[in-house]
Amino acid sequence: MKILKWFFALLILVVIVAGAIAWTLPADVAYRYVASQLGPVSLVGVRGTVWQGHADGVSVFGRDLGELDWQVEKAPLFARRLHADLRIRGADIDTSGLIERAADGRLTAHDVRFRVPASMLAPVLDVPSLKLLGTITGSFAKVSFQDGVVSDANGTALWSDAGVSGTAEARFSDILAEFASKPDGSIGGTVADDGKGNLEVSGHFTIAATGFQAEAFLAARNDDARVREALRYVGEPQADGSSHLLIDGKLFKLF
Repeated sequence: MKILKWFFALLILVVIVAGAIAWTLPADVAYRYVASQLGPVSLVGVRGTVWQGHADGVSVFGRDLGELDWQVEKAPLFARRLHADLRIRGADIDTSGLIERAADGRLTAHDVRFRVPASMLAPVLDVPSLKLLGTITGSFAKVSFQDGVVSDANGTALWSDAGVSGTAEARFSDILAEFASKPDGSIGGTVADDGKGNLEVSGHFTIAATGFQAEAFLAARNDDARVREALRYVGEPQADGSSHLLIDGKLFKLF
């Protein structure tokens, strides 16, 4: 009987110690165990705990994005659910959102907000002599992922202080994109200018796990000479002086 009492006492002690360790587990220790499973994502300068911590740097495919802060709620874990508040802040990047992982593996992001330089999208155009100017800000109200399929996604993005530079430089009015998930698991959207500047934009795009496709017609409003010159280096020139832009590529080009 005494042996049984000692056994239960020892078991309770182990549970308490294990719980205390898990409750205060240093983030750098946990990262060493999971780093090999994060694929193209890597962290440096990790500190804090697994529940609330900070990384001096986070990179994806070798591209530095900035600092990472996170806070994980403990209570949902007892129901096999994960609730985390993440934020990435860099010199010109600011992204934040709430991440939830359900017991069935579904991953959902809420209230995602982002700010990135327009130059980050330049690789998808594949025009080395052309630089994109301005800033892109936007938000996802909600987006869910499960088994590689996207659902419940909807949001907007705004390209402000828009412009291009290279052989010629031109500034445009703001350009707005609206997007939402489609039944096949891809994301589709439209893009258009606000009608106040000298670049007229009208187009649509689709983003899927295998890549993305976009089509747009660009034209110089008010016969703006700088815009007409810039359009010579973007897309396929049309007889009326506009440009037909087709993009078909892979998302990894962004990194």
